[in-house]
Amino acid sequence: MKNTLFDELINEMSKCSKCISLKKKDGKDCSLINIYQVDEFCKNIPSVWTDWYNRLDSKIMIIGQDWGPYNDMKRLNDHYRKKPNKENWNYLIEQEKSTTKRLLDYFVRESSKNKYNLDDIFITNAIMCARKGNNYRGDNIGLKKSTNNCSKYLLKQIDIIKPKVILTLGYYPLLSLSKTYKFNIEKTLKDTINNNPEIILDDFIIIPLYHPVAQIKKSEQLKQYQRIWKYI
Repeated sequence: MKNTLFDELINEMSKCSKCISLKKKDGKDCSLINIYQVDEFCKNIPSVWTDWYNRLDSKIMIIGQDWGPYNDMKRLNDHYRKKPNKENWNYLIEQEKSTTKRLLDYFVRESSKNKYNLDDIFITNAIMCARKGNNYRGDNIGLKKSTNNCSKYLLKQIDIIKPKVILTLGYYPLLSLSKTYKFNIEKTLKDTINNNPEIILDDFIIIPLYHPVAQIKKSEQLKQYQRIWKYI
């Protein structure tokens, strides 16, 4: 059932064009690439970030900011299509060694005393399309505009997964949820975490997190992750 609903969502997202020709006020191109328009492309990106169909029953959802460059996704897609089987899918996921993935997995394992790891979590983003170019510069993406454009698709993912706990990485995912579910947050992520370390809604709990590579002590970040497990 969830697979079918997720298929329908991907089909709906494939028709969206709100962010494919965005420009900033100074004329800077911040257009995104809709990864759902090409047949089966988005279903064949072997990454912990895009392993959606194997995680639809997860009790925990992580919402990051955006997928990053399209070229990175295209490279993974090309590798998988050379040998499209489960073994290669798992191998390519395992080969990913990004600092973000490593630290997230560390915080989840450490806080749960090794009962859970990153493989147990559904991961998505506030911005559903991919960046142009090859990097994560802040000036080649319209964060607030694209976050607002994608909010209805994020809501539908939450409705499909039905997580017990949602972890937001950074400010924009939390901003998106605050507008959708009508709750207040502080003007900065730091103040929100200090004043509202857990946001309790009717159907799930939101635990706002710093991005794992932020210049915040591990011990401070770990306190937030430890809040997860009393709800699981």
